[in-house]
Amino acid sequence: MVATLIDLLVTQFKSLYRRLTYMIATALSLVGSTTTKVYSLTSIVDSKSIRKDSTAAAGLSNVLTVNHGKRNPKDPQSPDRRLVRLDWTKPNLASVPETLSMQFVLEQAPTTTFTDTDVEDMKNQLINFLAGSSGATFNQFQAGEP
Repeated sequence: MVATLIDLLVTQFKSLYRRLTYMIATALSLVGSTTTKVYSLTSIVDSKSIRKDSTAAAGLSNVLTVNHGKRNPKDPQSPDRRLVRLDWTKPNLASVPETLSMQFVLEQAPTTTFTDTDVEDMKNQLINFLAGSSGATFNQFQAGEP
């Protein structure tokens, strides 16, 4: 029981250390294929931060959300859940707002089964899937191909 408690405390300390050491910058400049958007921190509530594009023209809204939590907050053994999401909103031809969203979710059990190297390898594989073949794979994905 003491060993389990120590393991839990070590895990919590590592999580806290990562948060303090790797705090995401308050302003992020993200380069796209045709534009660069600057997302400035507008709020932090608990483990969720919101950044908005300070360069967006009137009537446009570009939001970057970063959120950390548990898949099931009531279960301490539930996987840690990390989310990053982009939402762009602009009016259509009828002046009705429409939103385009993309998100990435990382779920990892609060154990040491998967190492940081495993996570890095999986991240790179996903990036290669989305960006490989000069974006052709993503275009096929976007077109609904299985």
